[in-house]
Amino acid sequence: MLRSFIVAIYALALAGCFSAMPSKAQQSNTPSKDPAPQAPGATAGRGGEVPQKPEAPSARPDVEAIAPSDPQKQCVQLGEFAVELRSGRNPVGAPIVLATNFLPTNQRVDIGVRAPFVDGVRYFAGIDYGDETYLFKRQDAVTHRATESDPLVQKHLLEPNQTIVTLNMSDDLAWFWSRVNLYLYTCNNPAGQSPWRVSSVSVRLSPYWLSIIAVAAEILVLYLWIAFALRKQDHTLASFLRALNPAQVSAGPDGKGSLSTFQTLAFSLAVAALITLLLLQTGTLVDLSGSILTLLGISGIGATIARGTDSQRNSLSAENRAWLLRHGWIPVAKTVVDPSTATWRDFFSTDGVFDVYRYQSFIFGLVVIGGLIAAGVNQLSTFVVPNTILGIVGLSQVVYIGGKLVTPTNISDLNAAIAGLRTDEQKLKAAAVAKKQGQVASLGEAIPLVGQDIYEAYRQKARDVAAIFTDATGIVVADASLEPIVI
Repeated sequence: MLRSFIVAIYALALAGCFSAMPSKAQQSNTPSKDPAPQAPGATAGRGGEVPQKPEAPSARPDVEAIAPSDPQKQCVQLGEFAVELRSGRNPVGAPIVLATNFLPTNQRVDIGVRAPFVDGVRYFAGIDYGDETYLFKRQDAVTHRATESDPLVQKHLLEPNQTIVTLNMSDDLAWFWSRVNLYLYTCNNPAGQSPWRVSSVSVRLSPYWLSIIAVAAEILVLYLWIAFALRKQDHTLASFLRALNPAQVSAGPDGKGSLSTFQTLAFSLAVAALITLLLLQTGTLVDLSGSILTLLGISGIGATIARGTDSQRNSLSAENRAWLLRHGWIPVAKTVVDPSTATWRDFFSTDGVFDVYRYQSFIFGLVVIGGLIAAGVNQLSTFVVPNTILGIVGLSQVVYIGGKLVTPTNISDLNAAIAGLRTDEQKLKAAAVAKKQGQVASLGEAIPLVGQDIYEAYRQKARDVAAIFTDATGIVVADASLEPIVI
């Protein structure tokens, strides 16, 4: 009896223990104290474990999450150009501003973006030709902050601390000023690998070497046009080619090569070539620096003063010219100067003698032109000729003109000789009138009145003056033109 009672108590205690323990199903469905997050649509794995993803959740429950793009890495591949850039599917970026109408190639070009500059964010670039596309290499598109010294800021196209993208434009990107679409985009997209912002602008690309060829052709045409305008009617092809000699093109009133005219012509053609090159490359005109204007002014003023000096010192006075016309020593029609005898020697010599000041002016003129061309079109508005060089060029011009003023010429001697002969003629006429006490009718009547010796003295002096005249002008005076006019 007692044994049965103990067994019954033991059985009840054992049943109570089993009823207090949770079942296996209850254990698997009980939530944990710190549950792990599950991706949408995730299913339990083997043994009841749920797989976890460290990436950000995707918008679509059936697609894996995509990591945000790196702002320093290219996020557009060449085959994705149409989808990522041309299609316009991505957000539109800030406006693009250009300082020129064309984008020049074979150099670095600054492109402005009206967006604040952000450290660590870089811009990438691409070009759409319509049938072809091109993505710039990472090193060919450099992003930096706009400062007060940048031309885009100085032209009030950008504000300081906005963004400038400097593109390295190779010459093979352009052909005959073709119009393209330029894209600038960033890759700091927090939601995926597509561009975050895309900006675009339509612009023409200027080919560098084609522009150079066009400028060279322009200068050649301008030079040929000068020679063609100065040609003679009886020019043959051979004589026309000889007339292209710069010494003949820049010949002065005396038919010799003029250094000041040559320098002015060379400076003018060089500046015109650079301005045209800039116009072809950028589609805009450029200001000229004060140094270039000063240089052109020195050459122009020097050429003008030199021409005036030559005109005064290498031409006959009005009285002497009228006397020569009356006596038939020179033709009534103005003689056309023949520049065919002009040579390069005329640039460096005065009356056949080497002139060091002319040579100095010539050399430094070439140096300045070389520096101007080397500086290129981008520095026309800021190109500075050192003051010492300007001083040397100016001093050479002053000495060159001063030498013209102090150097005696054959024309000055001729003027003096003709003036003396005119005086003797007036004395002979006055003596004949005084003897007759009235006007004489002819030279034959005047000779007996003044005496044969006075007449022969006049004739001898006239022969001497005629010899000087022939030496200076190359015109031979007929013997009949040596007679005095007493009527």
